[in-house]
Amino acid sequence: MGRTEQDDNVLLDALRELNGWVADDDGRLSRSLPLDDSQHAELAEHIKIFADTLGVRPDVSRTDEATLIVLAREGGFSLTDVTFAGRVETAYITIAGDIAVQEISSKGRFRWLRRGE
Repeated sequence: MGRTEQDDNVLLDALRELNGWVADDDGRLSRSLPLDDSQHAELAEHIKIFADTLGVRPDVSRTDEATLIVLAREGGFSLTDVTFAGRVETAYITIAGDIAVQEISSKGRFRWLRRGE
């Protein structure tokens, strides 16, 4: 049984409550988090637990200044992916503290990314 338009609306409503998460036309859900190395390590431990609990397989990578989390699944993201994103967001706020609050308030909430952006 496929997703209905109502299911998609529920997903989008849930995503709107999350800060900084980006969904693209290919069904990927992603977030870049400004973290230092020790914060990244702490968040990575939380991500492992969340991913195992929810049965998702995020791609987590590290640059000099940020941690990038990407969820991609055939058919687009699901309510489970949004639940995972919410748990990651909560852990990020706890780990990064004031930096997270500043970053969230400057970026705003979820947005939909169109191809070519």
